[in-house]
Amino acid sequence: MSSSFSTSSAPGAGPSPGSGDHPRRAHDDALWGAFASAQTSSEFCSSWLALQCLQVTDVRAALLLLEQGSGTFVPAAVWPSEQTDVTYLAPAAQQCLSERRGLLLAGQPGAVLVVAYPVELEGQVHGAVVIDVAERPEAALQLVLRQLHWGIGWIETLFLRRQNGDDAQALQRARIALDVLAVAAEEARLESMAMAVVNDLASRFDCDRVSLGVDRGGRARLLAMSHSAFFEKKSQFVASLENAMDEALDQRRSIVFPPAAESSGAIAIAHRDFAATRAVCSVVLASRGIGVGVLTFERSQGTPFSGDETTAFEAVSALLGPLLDSRLDQHRWFSGRLADQLRGLGRHLKDPRRPGFRVAMAVALLVLLSLFVLDGDYRVSARAVVEGAVQRAAVAPFDGFLRQAPVRAGFVVKQGQLLATLDDRDLHVERQRWLSEREQHKARYHEALAKHERANANVALAQMWEADSQLALVDEKLARANIVAPFDGIVVSGDLSQLLGSPVEQGKLLFELAPLDAYRVILKVEDRDIRDVRVGQSGRLVLTGLAGEALLFEVRNVSMAEAEDGRNTFRVEAQLERSDLKLRPGMEGVGKISVGEESYVWIWTHRLSDWLRMQAWIWLP
Repeated sequence: MSSSFSTSSAPGAGPSPGSGDHPRRAHDDALWGAFASAQTSSEFCSSWLALQCLQVTDVRAALLLLEQGSGTFVPAAVWPSEQTDVTYLAPAAQQCLSERRGLLLAGQPGAVLVVAYPVELEGQVHGAVVIDVAERPEAALQLVLRQLHWGIGWIETLFLRRQNGDDAQALQRARIALDVLAVAAEEARLESMAMAVVNDLASRFDCDRVSLGVDRGGRARLLAMSHSAFFEKKSQFVASLENAMDEALDQRRSIVFPPAAESSGAIAIAHRDFAATRAVCSVVLASRGIGVGVLTFERSQGTPFSGDETTAFEAVSALLGPLLDSRLDQHRWFSGRLADQLRGLGRHLKDPRRPGFRVAMAVALLVLLSLFVLDGDYRVSARAVVEGAVQRAAVAPFDGFLRQAPVRAGFVVKQGQLLATLDDRDLHVERQRWLSEREQHKARYHEALAKHERANANVALAQMWEADSQLALVDEKLARANIVAPFDGIVVSGDLSQLLGSPVEQGKLLFELAPLDAYRVILKVEDRDIRDVRVGQSGRLVLTGLAGEALLFEVRNVSMAEAEDGRNTFRVEAQLERSDLKLRPGMEGVGKISVGEESYVWIWTHRLSDWLRMQAWIWLP
């Protein structure tokens, strides 16, 4: 709690009369003085709780809980000291908060007597005060509740002051946002409006530079920079600034770097790279729920942007976003420029002074018609990757530490060749331990047989069998400590050369191996094209590492769909016709499956027509 205030006078008529001794009165005066001069919420609550305990008398312990955040209650003050254990008062506080009324909770005779009262403001519970008092008559307990009822009025004053402060800050932010909007509305053109806004914001918030970027095709493009009439669009600085704007636009949230204490956890990698030693804050300008631009504030003194400043920036962006969106509409082609161009084209066709133009349009029309008549080879394109026909995983057989890993990804290995070794020293120690225990159980077993103690003999025999089982388990682990290659092949993945001595868990993937003489091609076909793919179709594959040669393949299997990079693709397995190629698992390229013949217009436009039909199906009733 960080509210600052000063209390002018104490509640009531002053401290309650005591026994008359001077030390007691001095103590009371000190408490009232601390309450009257409290500057923070913590000091206010501590002195208030001490005064309540002074008024009630015979109080053993007290606890004040106040709301912090949404539905979270934390101790605001503890009496007689912060180190006092008041956890036993928590059930009473919880019951008081749930029932929203004052409670008198008595235990067994001589046990704890707890008085609890809620802190309630405008029908909402904001906390509770709980005190542990000595036993007293019912009338005296009612006086305690009455004292707490009157005293809680000062706690309610604390919340009212907080609310008034928040309302004042919100009003100030609204005034600033309206002033900036008035500055923007005075400019008719988009560029002049952007320049006026960034200059005003830079001077208003004491920033070294304020920049405004707009969304162009999913990427932020710098539109204006304060106190700079011109800037180089392709410079490294502008590219770094636009990357930071993209980061805020993609996440649709404000980003502050260095992050504030109450940071929301937004990703700020681009902001970190752009900021260097500066403080940077980016807020998104939105209109109709869509981000249309980004405002980026910079301050080179190293003073980070506070949460109040970020909230003020967001208030400005909330009003500025719709205005920016309307100005952007006036500069787009489909808002009027395209219609003007079409009308001009019609005038040119009717002009008798331009016969060459009409001939060119006729030739273009014939070419367009021929595209509807002529057929071409329709092929489904897909990204392809080469995999081994068999891919085996080498995993850790048990929990342990890596001792040796002589191979890594790319190594060609033989069957039985050592891939990795786990540290077996602990296993040897464990084996000796179980051997020792087995001998001990065996000795007990023989001793019991000699004494004709059948029960003890059975117990010793069972323990001996258990030791044998543990020995067998340890021997099995020792036998599997050396991880070897199951066949001749190449290590596809796994590099443990820099992890020697690190722990590994049972089942952790260490290496993946694939044979060198058997490959398959995996085509990742998008779901909009999978309807045309059939088993037995042929195609051509061009790999990035063999760009000069097209490899023939045949589709063998159409597998299930999987999500990848935000798209739904199907795994299509194909077999290469040639097996003498020097390939490696993981090589990528592009494969095209021959489907049949279709008109060129259909080949080029069928995806668009399919998308339009789908959208019509979604939106039409």
